[in-house]
Amino acid sequence: MRFAIDTVDDSGNDRLYIGTPVRVSDDKLHLKLRDGEVNLEIRKIIDWFQIDHSDSGERVELFQR
Repeated sequence: MRFAIDTVDDSGNDRLYIGTPVRVSDDKLHLKLRDGEVNLEIRKIIDWFQIDHSDSGERVELFQR
């Protein structure tokens, strides 16, 4: 399940990542990208939306409980 995740850095610049969430640890979201991986600080995530549909067609949460 891919998500588009919008983040902001300390300078106020936006950056958009598109990838599949792998896990959350140490207040960071580990995201698998097409050409690699990245750890995003959760506090810097300002918005996100689901790109793909789940197998059941329902909406999926970015942060699984």
